[in-house]
Amino acid sequence: MEETKETIEKLKQADVLSWCRYNNLLLKDGVPFELSGMPYLMGLVNCDKRVVSVKKGSQVCITTSKFLETVHACYYRVYNQNIIYMLPTVRQAELLSKVSFDPIFNYNGWLRKKLSVNNASLKTINGRSIVFVGAQSQKVGDSTAKDSVNLRSIAADAVYRDEIDLMDEDMVELSKQRLNRSKFRIECNFGSPTVPGYGIDMLYEEGDRRRWMIRCSCGKYTSLAEEFPRSIIKTGGRWHRSCVHCHNEIFVKDGEWVAENPESRTASVWVDGLISPLADLEEYMIRYEKSDGRALSEFERSILGRAVIEASCQLSEKDVLSKCRLDGLRSFSDGTTCMGIDVGEKMHYVVGHRDSKNTFEILSMGTATDFGLIHDIARKMKVKMTVIDKGPDIFGVKEYQKNAGHRVFRCLYNEHSLLKPTYDTKTGLVKANRNEVCDMVHDTFINGMITIPRKSAETSEYAVQMTKTAKDTSPHPDTGIPRTRWIKVGNKQDHYFHATGYFLLAANRVSPTGGINRNRRLSYAINNYERTR
Repeated sequence: MEETKETIEKLKQADVLSWCRYNNLLLKDGVPFELSGMPYLMGLVNCDKRVVSVKKGSQVCITTSKFLETVHACYYRVYNQNIIYMLPTVRQAELLSKVSFDPIFNYNGWLRKKLSVNNASLKTINGRSIVFVGAQSQKVGDSTAKDSVNLRSIAADAVYRDEIDLMDEDMVELSKQRLNRSKFRIECNFGSPTVPGYGIDMLYEEGDRRRWMIRCSCGKYTSLAEEFPRSIIKTGGRWHRSCVHCHNEIFVKDGEWVAENPESRTASVWVDGLISPLADLEEYMIRYEKSDGRALSEFERSILGRAVIEASCQLSEKDVLSKCRLDGLRSFSDGTTCMGIDVGEKMHYVVGHRDSKNTFEILSMGTATDFGLIHDIARKMKVKMTVIDKGPDIFGVKEYQKNAGHRVFRCLYNEHSLLKPTYDTKTGLVKANRNEVCDMVHDTFINGMITIPRKSAETSEYAVQMTKTAKDTSPHPDTGIPRTRWIKVGNKQDHYFHATGYFLLAANRVSPTGGINRNRRLSYAINNYERTR
């Protein structure tokens, strides 16, 4: 087709990459935006689905293409309302605004003419605005509810979430509400993955799962990251991308996006750093071969775009089910017990006792939708103390606390305190560091002596939920210093994990029941023998 002035303008309006190319757009002084070596970008802009999630490695130009996408949308007035561009913190959002957005206005006069407002938090181009916000929340009063002034007042047609894994999950949800009055409702999530089943990795799995499949001269296809390290080999002293079928050299330009689950209503794309024109394959292979532990995990995240986690940071179903005894769930107890309750759509409870300093026995677990059932369970199990999630108070927690007939403490997590749990008998609150409670649950199953009832439908569900909370170590958005936090992964049903934490808080508050009796010792010994045969 002949490139007339009219057809070129149509191309520029329809496609941000064509707009950049035909206008010779400069990213900064003397640095043009180029597509050389990056054919994969053609399938990542102007996506055919309303929601797109991109998990990525380094040096693949995704962030650049996405912020240019927002400027292009304003330039041609694609939307009627604002575009929200989110980063984990306000500081990061304002820094991106200054470092990446400002130069394209400073060094492209034709674009600067359309700019009417230009500050760190707002760019207005041709009457349409990009609003930069940080995904930081503030608590509302004494409740567990979170809010953000920055997000609360903005109506938008599109939300771009950059490094979504590092964002406050409640703020991600709040940003979705900003699209309620939009006919477009565009959502774009992107960033490097952290742990499996969380953030961008979970969104990728839920989407159509597109991978850059490179066609070899033998007619077969290779996905570099999926087949790594077999997909990178050394021939004649040079590392190159290789077909895993015939071992011939393959080239990124011969690839195409292939969706594993094309029927999904959302788009999801895996852009690994091995397809980048800036990829130093020799350096990557040296780094890979010399790395282990945390360094290897970081390599997989930042270069391959794979979500990984060190095995010691997450319980497995085997870890949990290996603690099963021979006896089943109990509906009553001869001696006193403690209870932990996590509040969600239902209440998940865990009942048991502490036999010695580091020895615990869980007798029962289950769910309830009202405190009438909880009261009956507590009475039959002779519960002496309960620790329950402070909020949300949708089942009447405070009322139960008054009338339970035994000590009940509501747990308030303090993310920053390093002190041991503190119990206030006047307010009925126990304040505890969330990370330390999660550590306690994990360590009790890995290192301590704890048993649970024999395998059943409920203990199997318990074991699954115990795997849905994992420890992640990633740079703090503000300081860059590594920070450790426990996060929800997968389908996010981790209620039993936290109910177990509350149970341990309660059990550690009361005196041990005097050691495991002879029958329990025998049961535990027999069961342990059966597991190790």
